[in-house]
Amino acid sequence: MCFSAGLFAGFLTGAFSCFCISFVYIYIVGLSLPRVGYLFYICVIVEVLLVCFFHDKMKKREEVFLQKPSLQSFVYVAPLLLGLAALDCISVSVTGGIIDFALVTLQVPRSISPEDTFKFGLLRNNVPLLATAILSRIPINIVDRFIVVFGGYGVSLLFRKWINKRAMSNEQ
Repeated sequence: MCFSAGLFAGFLTGAFSCFCISFVYIYIVGLSLPRVGYLFYICVIVEVLLVCFFHDKMKKREEVFLQKPSLQSFVYVAPLLLGLAALDCISVSVTGGIIDFALVTLQVPRSISPEDTFKFGLLRNNVPLLATAILSRIPINIVDRFIVVFGGYGVSLLFRKWINKRAMSNEQ
């Protein structure tokens, strides 16, 4: 939604996604999320801000691709999307790591997460706790952010195409 409709739509979609995840956990899976888990929604806010800022910077190159969509014109956009995926991975890893570090430091009970597997290996090698909290997220976020950025951009292109078709049919 950030690519298609901007900041406000991105925040609404992020909030709705967080609500849906909570709903699935509580009412379908039967697990309750610790209230502190909601702190990780700050990562969603950071990601929405980053994507909206980055999309503003790539609009000129995107216009070339949108005017003549092809693999050759996608070459103008792809490096920017790769850069966004990398920055997104770093920003979400750092934000989530700082939140996790604060929760562990304050000894707040939290649920087990996939990052914990990587944390144990880093902690066994005497990596400081804050660095462990951040670095343990990177392997998962590399894959996840790549899918989110490229998939989200692809969905936004389809969404914009659908909106344009509807607008043209309404004009006729």
